Amino acid sequence: MSYELMYGRAGFLWAALFINKHLGEGTLPSDLLMPIVDAVLAGGRAGASDNAACPLMYRWHGTRYWGAANGLAGILQVLLHFPLSIDDVEDVKATLRYMMSNRFPHSGNYPSSEGNPRDKLVQWSHGAAGMTITLCKASEMYPNDREFRNAAIEAGEVVWKSGLVKKVGLADGVAGNAYAFLSLYRLTGESLYEERAYAFASFLYHNASELVTIGLADGANHSFSLFQGLAGTACLWFDLLKPESSRFPGYEL
Repeated sequence: MSYELMYGRAGFLWAALFINKHLGEGTLPSDLLMPIVDAVLAGGRAGASDNAACPLMYRWHGTRYWGAANGLAGILQVLLHFPLSIDDVEDVKATLRYMMSNRFPHSGNYPSSEGNPRDKLVQWSHGAAGMTITLCKASEMYPNDREFRNAAIEAGEVVWKSGLVKKVGLADGVAGNAYAFLSLYRLTGESLYEERAYAFASFLYHNASELVTIGLADGANHSFSLFQGLAGTACLWFDLLKPESSRFPGYEL
């Protein structure tokens, strides 16, 4: 069974949250959704049975991914929106703490998967950008646990230093990384993060067409899509008109 955001149960739950937000709470009732939440938690505990330090862990195609699209960050992001028991909350917190304690020591970036030594990817799909947004949500839900706020800010610094990547989209490009700053802006109210989001958006304004052309030359067929192309860039530009109301498409509510 797949549990992750893009293809699994977490994605179904996020879609249900989206429907309830825009069509009214209870449109999809809790007695339908909470058994699925319980199944996601049970699957995570089963997947982490050989790791006492991490209460929740999942596999996608045999790999224990940490990122937002197919791994822990995305699943936890969804779970944070639901009313959880005390034990469930502690497992979510402990899993976040495990991830925080296993960052790459020199860069502060997050591994793309459990045990992966390669410190290369800084994007929403894998690495610090997706974790920034998830940690912002954790800080919002658990404001007394200051460590989540601090870790979100630290992950945002990683994105600022290394997140001006060579793609345009939300999943693995500059547009997705800019949303990390917008999440921090909403969390902290500090104009620094709004300015950083504008800086990344400005880079896209001047370079997106060229980057998309390079992608087309390489045979890419998603250059105008939401998660890998210019549609995601357009979403970012629209959200910058009112950054206090910005939301990462398909990830934040």
